[in-house]
Amino acid sequence: MDSLSHVLYGVTCCSRRGLPGGQSGPVKGDGSPRRFDWTAWAAAAFGILPDALSLGLYFSWLLIQGKPIDWHGIPTIIFALYWMTHSLVVAGLCILLFRVLWKPLVLPACAWPLHIAMDTFTHQQGRFQTPILFPVSDFRLHGINWWEHPSVIYTYWGILLVIWISLAVIRWRYWSRRMSSSSVKPSVGI
Repeated sequence: MDSLSHVLYGVTCCSRRGLPGGQSGPVKGDGSPRRFDWTAWAAAAFGILPDALSLGLYFSWLLIQGKPIDWHGIPTIIFALYWMTHSLVVAGLCILLFRVLWKPLVLPACAWPLHIAMDTFTHQQGRFQTPILFPVSDFRLHGINWWEHPSVIYTYWGILLVIWISLAVIRWRYWSRRMSSSSVKPSVGI
């Protein structure tokens, strides 16, 4: 999948701003809506992390040197980083570490294995096939290359749009009912 969709799916599925926020979305201790939600930013970062720490580093280096993007000259070290960052084993171990060090980071960190799961089905056999069990196994599923099939792109963007429209409607109804039953109205909507 493309990087922007990884970011948005991470926020949608792994932050209080998205689905885990339920019908109210992120709220303060007093029950009023929260303007700033750090979990959305953390989920966005974890959503793009596997690509940023591998191909992102390589492309940034080329950009700094003023060279064009070269998909065929990617160094072996970048592929090693790609395999590590696209491994459910590595992501799972990191999430276990986050659980020990700072539990609130676990939910946003789940955007990382979500990225891997989505790439598993949207990358075909080849250099960018997702090694989900690296370094334990070289097992890889045979997906389809999203960049070669516009219908795949339309589908995952369409699903994302439906989720956000549904969340907006559900939360609008929730806050409308809550405001009508209370004289105090929150200053922020969804």
